[in-house]
Amino acid sequence: MDRLNHLKSRKDARLVFRKDQNIAAHCLTDRCNFDGRIENVSSSGIFISTDQKLPKGEEIAVSFTFPDSGNSVKATGKVARVTDSGIGIEILA
Repeated sequence: MDRLNHLKSRKDARLVFRKDQNIAAHCLTDRCNFDGRIENVSSSGIFISTDQKLPKGEEIAVSFTFPDSGNSVKATGKVARVTDSGIGIEILA
């Protein structure tokens, strides 16, 4: 399945950011804290580009600010997906 069809098949619309939109995310777990770059966000999840490797199911707190509006977001979730380029987080609250 190509990337566009994959995004269309998702239950929630995603806001995908360009590579030049460097939206920093601060991430905190019980084991570590680190910064990454938001690649996309939806009402149910966030994908963060990072070298940090976390196990699936690990709880994580994420905070970031949308550059155009200045709105800050703080959310908690769990790691739902791990790839070579980053982690997918399912939002819990």
